[in-house]
Amino acid sequence: MSDLPKVPALKVADFDYDLPTSRIAFEAVEPRDASKLLVYGSEGGVDLGDGHREKVDVVDEIGPKKGVLDLRFSGLLDVLDDGDFLVANDTKVIPARLHGKVVGGGQAVEVFLLNPLNPEWSLWEAMVGNRRKFKEGACLAVGDVDLEKEALGDEMGGVLKIEWHDREKNQVRLILPEGFAGFVDAIEHFGKVPLPPYIERELNVDDKDRYQAIFAQNAGAVAAPTASLHFTDRLKEALLLKGVGFGYLTLHVGAGTFKPMTSELASDHEMHSERFEITVGMLDALILAMESGKRVVSIGTTVMRVLESIYYIGCRMKLGIWEGRVNSTDGYDENLTFFDGERIELAEAMRVLRKEVSDLGGVLRGETQIFIVEGFEFRVVDGLITNFHQPKSTLLMLVSAFCGGRWRDIYKHAMGNGYRFLSYGDGSLLWR
Repeated sequence: MSDLPKVPALKVADFDYDLPTSRIAFEAVEPRDASKLLVYGSEGGVDLGDGHREKVDVVDEIGPKKGVLDLRFSGLLDVLDDGDFLVANDTKVIPARLHGKVVGGGQAVEVFLLNPLNPEWSLWEAMVGNRRKFKEGACLAVGDVDLEKEALGDEMGGVLKIEWHDREKNQVRLILPEGFAGFVDAIEHFGKVPLPPYIERELNVDDKDRYQAIFAQNAGAVAAPTASLHFTDRLKEALLLKGVGFGYLTLHVGAGTFKPMTSELASDHEMHSERFEITVGMLDALILAMESGKRVVSIGTTVMRVLESIYYIGCRMKLGIWEGRVNSTDGYDENLTFFDGERIELAEAMRVLRKEVSDLGGVLRGETQIFIVEGFEFRVVDGLITNFHQPKSTLLMLVSAFCGGRWRDIYKHAMGNGYRFLSYGDGSLLWR
């Protein structure tokens, strides 16, 4: 067994492709489930309602045993079976962009909230634009205020104030305005929707609702789990009536999901870490689905990150080394998968995890830095619903790993058949 586990040294350049600006979706389709859906894999086919499936036409560049089906997203109802178990991310995007002005100077500064550093949400790790104008000891005012007439006193109670907590560590402190019950409400009021940087346009009135999934419950994400954006209440209800199950977990998507890979090799990339929560009830539903032979379908790469972290969390707990975090190299560390010389099977890891979560009060909270590339062994997820991702991104590497390295053929088909790319773009259902 290896003493120094490493992420496989894949060339980042091998995950590049030409993405014209014209293929990036700058606006979302309405209704949500009218977007296109590419179905890929040997499980593909349309349910004829009599227990049979109509096999799809084979696309030559994909291979003789793998079919591709072009549908509307609402057609998900026809390609999922009674008993399939869908898992959604119930994180809620916060309006994380705060546009303020320096009190006493008037210079414009943007503060992009990243991670809360205390339960009250008064302290944040943040990215600060035009930071050279935001000096140590200065204060920003966010809101409708005339800085030439207002001083930094109680009369500024109608604005959200921001000060440095630790400038070197990019940590800011929010000062709660009068009339707000807490910082969550204040951020909701003063903040702007954090659309991805590649959507190069001004916000419109629809973005606040459209960049939020119907599953959103737990505030904390600064980017949407975009695969979920295709779902409507109508489609969800139809899937439930068909017998498709739904489970929920939380992963607060961070800005790191857009972090470019600047290294030449995947093994040299510093993978981002994201906070997650999973309940014992969700674990019970997942275990039941897996033991019953049902297909587990991840709605998005964010859910995938948690579900495929589960095995390693269970292993760490069995080995007595769980410290609240799954590392980027865990998926390639054989030392984690053995106990007393015997390999830890998935069922055993799940059993240990389920007991520990029950003992913790029914909710497991932690962080996952899991890095999924070719060479990773998938244990939980059978199907992945996801959008089309940026070139040379960690998400594209994840897709490639899941599809056995056939991402380029899939993306070639999407590019040649009018699919729209990235967060507001079309979706796909990929079978392992």
